[in-house]
Amino acid sequence: MLIWATWRLGASVFVPQGPVLAECAGCSQMLASAYPSLMRLAILGSSLIAAYRWYEPGNITWTLLLTGAAAAGTAFWAAILRRQVYAKTSELRFSLEAQGKARQFDVARNEVLENIARNSPLLQNMEMLALAIEEQIAGCACAIVMPPDGKSFHNGRPAPVLIAPSLAEELHPQMQPAISAVLTTGAGGDEGRSSANDIEAMEALLRILQDAGLTFKTSRMSVVFSGNGDAAGLLILFLQNESADPDTVEQSIVGSASRLVSLAGDHWRMHERLLHEARHDGLTGLPNRTVAEDRLEQALARAERGRKQFAVFGIDLDGFKVINDQLGHDAGDEILRAVSARLRNNLRHSDTLARMGGDEFLVLIEDCAGQSAAQAVAQSLISALEEPVFLDGRQLWISASIGVALYPANGKNASQLRRNADLAMYRAKSLGGSQVALWSPEFTTAGKAAQKSSSL
Repeated sequence: MLIWATWRLGASVFVPQGPVLAECAGCSQMLASAYPSLMRLAILGSSLIAAYRWYEPGNITWTLLLTGAAAAGTAFWAAILRRQVYAKTSELRFSLEAQGKARQFDVARNEVLENIARNSPLLQNMEMLALAIEEQIAGCACAIVMPPDGKSFHNGRPAPVLIAPSLAEELHPQMQPAISAVLTTGAGGDEGRSSANDIEAMEALLRILQDAGLTFKTSRMSVVFSGNGDAAGLLILFLQNESADPDTVEQSIVGSASRLVSLAGDHWRMHERLLHEARHDGLTGLPNRTVAEDRLEQALARAERGRKQFAVFGIDLDGFKVINDQLGHDAGDEILRAVSARLRNNLRHSDTLARMGGDEFLVLIEDCAGQSAAQAVAQSLISALEEPVFLDGRQLWISASIGVALYPANGKNASQLRRNADLAMYRAKSLGGSQVALWSPEFTTAGKAAQKSSSL
């Protein structure tokens, strides 16, 4: 428009016509408001042209040169304007795209926070977060590493939990040794040594991915700290470009994601601790009565489906009340801890040992072959308690009476099995303690008398 208006303005000088003058006057006013300096220059040029006798033969060449120079200058000016408009448009488009991505990440972050508040599985929340990070950073694969949770193992040892939804599952075992090294050095130790180990481990991870045909060229790692300042995980980005330093957008995303990983880990550990405290005895750490009853119901369901039998032991310590009264409750607590450890060490991992309250314990032996197998296991528990317990420089001897009830021979449901195991245990106490008694129907009528005689 600028070129056209300038040409029309020049034409009005050379060929003064009424309509053209009116049109140029309107264009001149419009350009004067937008580009005042340029308009003054155009008016000055037009005045010079009007005073110049361009139509004379000797001046035509110079007139053409001046006209070409003016056209070239106008084109150059238009190119500059076009470049500025393109730069501003690109900047605006980039800003809008960045704002859109930021809103998407905010939505994903809020969803993760809601899932954390609802106690959703930790791995599910971390996978959602990793995918949200990958949407924000082009050409990126995100891996989140959490400390061992007791459920993940590598070569028989507890291993860190790796959440990397964009990396093939078969690569995870290969990455475990390097990840374990990074997580170990990130938790403490010499700073220089840790940094060197981190670089070596990250290079090993990149080689594993490159050997698998992936095109990642660099990686970045951030250590995630828990609320009390301990290393609580890792946030690793594998990138397809070789940029040396992260930009501000990436730094913001990584910082926000690290805080989410820390929050999720802290919340999960607190939730697990509360669940453990609700289902375990605070003194011995054994499962409590609630867990014992639940596992007994599960064992009944499995045995009924598989037509198998299992054994229930009722265990009561002999003379524990006397020890508690003479030596105090602190000594009694130490005795209970020692007894719990010895019983636990003489049972299989699949068996259940629970503290029912006081000095009473319940043992659940699944896949028990019969009475002889149950009696052999019970006798091994009696033998485990024969060694003295050392407490404040003195030796204390403790023993237990054990009653055994078998499913389905001695009971069809949980209440019957527990009652009959208790009756058999009272029978063992009546025999002098440190005995094993298998339930018999005659115990039912003699149960109350045996219970009274075992008050100690």
